[in-house]
Amino acid sequence: MEKGFDFNKIGKRMPYQVPDGFFDQLEENVWQEVKKEPVFDKGKRIRRIRMAWGSLAALAATVALLLLIRPVWIPAQADNFSAVEEAFSHLCLEDQDYLFEIYQEDVFLNE
Repeated sequence: MEKGFDFNKIGKRMPYQVPDGFFDQLEENVWQEVKKEPVFDKGKRIRRIRMAWGSLAALAATVALLLLIRPVWIPAQADNFSAVEEAFSHLCLEDQDYLFEIYQEDVFLNE
């Protein structure tokens, strides 16, 4: 940009032009376009809401069935202490000592 540039020399002329009467007819043109839009059908909306609620009810029923009926293919887990003792006995001595120290320092177990 030139150092001696002066904005006052440019003046107030506008670089853009619109056709004559453009702003006078703008509101009328907008209203004509708005009138062309389709009228909202309340019946379609109600059907869509019913379909959405039906789908939601079917999904909730499916989830309830899956939660209430225990799947046969998942075996039941036995909570017995013998499995823990067996796993502990398979550890090396250093790991057993480490776990024993950690359990002794546990605040919740040693109250």
